[in-house]
Amino acid sequence: MKRWLLFDEVGPGFKGLQVPAERPLVAVRLAGADRPIGTTEWLTYDEVLGDRLAVWDRATGLEREEVYEPAEAFHTQLPFDLRPGARDLARDFPGATGRGLVPSLLVAERHDGDTVEHAVFTCSRIRESGMLFSRIWAGTHPAGRPLPEVVARACDEGGALHTRFSDESAQYQQFEKGVEIELKFTLLDDPSPWVVATDLARAVQRRELDGFIPDLGTELQRWTYEQDTFEILGPADKLGYVAFMRYYDGTYIVKYKFFEQDTLRRIERFDEGVVLQPEEFADYVRSAVEGAEIRALPHLTRTRFDVNVESALTGHFFGLEVDEVRAGGRVLRQLEIEYHKSRACHGVTEDTMEPELFRLGREAGRLLGEWGVRADLGYLSKLSFLKGVAADALATEAG
Repeated sequence: MKRWLLFDEVGPGFKGLQVPAERPLVAVRLAGADRPIGTTEWLTYDEVLGDRLAVWDRATGLEREEVYEPAEAFHTQLPFDLRPGARDLARDFPGATGRGLVPSLLVAERHDGDTVEHAVFTCSRIRESGMLFSRIWAGTHPAGRPLPEVVARACDEGGALHTRFSDESAQYQQFEKGVEIELKFTLLDDPSPWVVATDLARAVQRRELDGFIPDLGTELQRWTYEQDTFEILGPADKLGYVAFMRYYDGTYIVKYKFFEQDTLRRIERFDEGVVLQPEEFADYVRSAVEGAEIRALPHLTRTRFDVNVESALTGHFFGLEVDEVRAGGRVLRQLEIEYHKSRACHGVTEDTMEPELFRLGREAGRLLGEWGVRADLGYLSKLSFLKGVAADALATEAG
């Protein structure tokens, strides 16, 4: 398995940018990047080490080729690449053209006899923790096909994705919209949710969860809020709860979850920016859910730390969400593993989402075991927890 990092003007993927016709195509063959081909590739700046350099003139073909032993560090010319000793390609190509050469495409190739399987990825995100490349095309060529021809075919046949991945707001799709899909580890003993979350974030950065990479830019997030919850006891097709989460500006986010029992999938939707007084909550639920029979459950506080990851193999995003919930003197700590969305890469399909969710669960469970954090895997919901708190309160009153 070999990977070539292509340095080019940023223009080809962006409408309206002029690209110099005389620009060269520069390719660095990466050393130590022998990973399975998937839908996305995460490359840190320290990993831009090359054992071969090839430069093509787009009109006349290969101009020069150099081999390095040991591999040499190549500077990406990106603002987050702080390696002072890396080779600067701008010295090889003086002027604006040289300054404009940045990582633009990544080509993975696997040789099989007389043919080569290629996967071509475009740079879709640049962050301090590295570059992300998303697959726009895959196919086979006869062995010996020049790299510019491979890239030209990929950009022609995968042109729509090439352009799409130049816009950071257009790179995603979501399967099963309006459905929460989530595993839950209930953490036993008294682990710190912050320590568990930061240990998970560190493990992701070190590639210790097989095939999962950081969601660049949102690697670790923090949330805290208070919530008032109303259980829906009927009608039968609307069992679940409605919760009012107070936002910083005094408005409420209203969350609806419908499910008959704690399970992998639950219907979920939200109203945002709702202006209410607490004494109006019950009437709001009855107006929003026709025929609702409700009961108020204990007030809770929740703090949550999210470690967001992407499957480099399948293109699906998940949250490793560690939280602590307090209500009525009781505490619930959980690690939730939730499906978020999928990258719209070439080859991403819905059927790989659930198996990858469970695989991530196994990887996370393995790490918890290694860290001595005891946990029960299941689907225990906040609703079940609050119902237990309410039952304890009634028992205490009766006693």
